[in-house]
Amino acid sequence: MSILACLIAAWSVAAAPRDSLPFRLEDAPGMLRAPESAGVFEPAGVVVDAFGRSFVTDAQTHRLARFEPDGSWAGSEGTLGSDPGQFRRPGAVVLHGTLDLVVLDRENFRIVRYDLLGRFLGVLVDLTDPALEARLGRIDPVDLASDRGGALAVADRDGDRVLMFDVSGGFVRALGGFGGDAGSFHGLSGLAYGPRGELVTVERIGARVQRLEPGGRVAAHWSLPKIAGDGAMPVAVSAKDLIAVADEKSGRLWLFDSAGQLLATRSGLARPRAVTFAPDGSLLVAESAGAGVRRLIARPVLADSTRAE
Repeated sequence: MSILACLIAAWSVAAAPRDSLPFRLEDAPGMLRAPESAGVFEPAGVVVDAFGRSFVTDAQTHRLARFEPDGSWAGSEGTLGSDPGQFRRPGAVVLHGTLDLVVLDRENFRIVRYDLLGRFLGVLVDLTDPALEARLGRIDPVDLASDRGGALAVADRDGDRVLMFDVSGGFVRALGGFGGDAGSFHGLSGLAYGPRGELVTVERIGARVQRLEPGGRVAAHWSLPKIAGDGAMPVAVSAKDLIAVADEKSGRLWLFDSAGQLLATRSGLARPRAVTFAPDGSLLVAESAGAGVRRLIARPVLADSTRAE
């Protein structure tokens, strides 16, 4: 058993007081910020490729920004508009297979595709396509996820459902629907794929996290603190099945294991709108009111205590 697994197994966190949680989330070097010459910066989505390069959507200036592995600015693409290569308040950005990435162009109701050099490759899914609307009705996309093979999942807030698309952008099926039962959603706000194709969802009104197996069966679910108000509730899953959930409204973040056991918390974040795990295991948090992307590392409390002795 790994050291991490031993630490998790040793703690019954659900009933434990906050100061006895086995990990704490610490700031790490590598804050991503736009240079002054780039103007206003409102991070709304973030992803890191296998080479350590970061891609951040900017909802204020309607662009996709790129950062080198050392955190330096590498440029940006996009302007306000609905033409090819333009955005209207872009949100989530995720890797699409290994060679490109996709962006949820929220107010244009579409998913657009770019290569890892920032070159526009086209519209992958048009959520206002008449054939799609005839089948599904109006779609209000609030989050986007992609599995390792490039299949996509879209969180539809209006329908409280997850819309599944194949790697080519073809519609496959819908999951969920309004309700409080397992497999249904109440205030669907965020989703992310895990390393084995499982889908993790977050509901603001239902104050719940659900982990769905690739076939759609609910493998686990657990409650979150009930938080009033609106705003994003992004979620990310690491290669080791750690699950990070943030609340934009309160500025809080929680770290869970795959069964829902609480491992660490963090407060005081500046409206976290997106979270993602980097290949090195660190957690990146896009702070929309902080004009940057913060990097966090989970430090074992037990290990620190042992060294102190």
